Amino acid sequence: MTVYENMLLLEERVKKATAYIKKLRAEIEELKRNVRLITAHNEELQSYVDAYKEDEERIAQSIATSLEALNEVGLDNLDLSVEDFEVAEQFSATGGDSTDEIDVSDLDDLNL
Repeated sequence: MTVYENMLLLEERVKKATAYIKKLRAEIEELKRNVRLITAHNEELQSYVDAYKEDEERIAQSIATSLEALNEVGLDNLDLSVEDFEVAEQFSATGGDSTDEIDVSDLDDLNL
């Protein structure tokens, strides 16, 4: 091979290397964009997790406070039948829109 042919071969290699470097740079930029997107998504998910944990703690505290309030009222001595619970469940299931008349004498039987 002559010096000229070696120079042409070297020039061809440099062109291929330059094209490959451009391709790699484009891939690097795409990967950087993906990392930024994934990082933002992870931060958003973390905020959801944090909010869920805070809500969970508030709910647990609310349940504990409610149970303490019920214990203070002393509902242990109430004599409720299964029918009472069924009526309460029906009331809740219909959204509390009951048109049944309430007999005040039934309230006296509760011994509150």
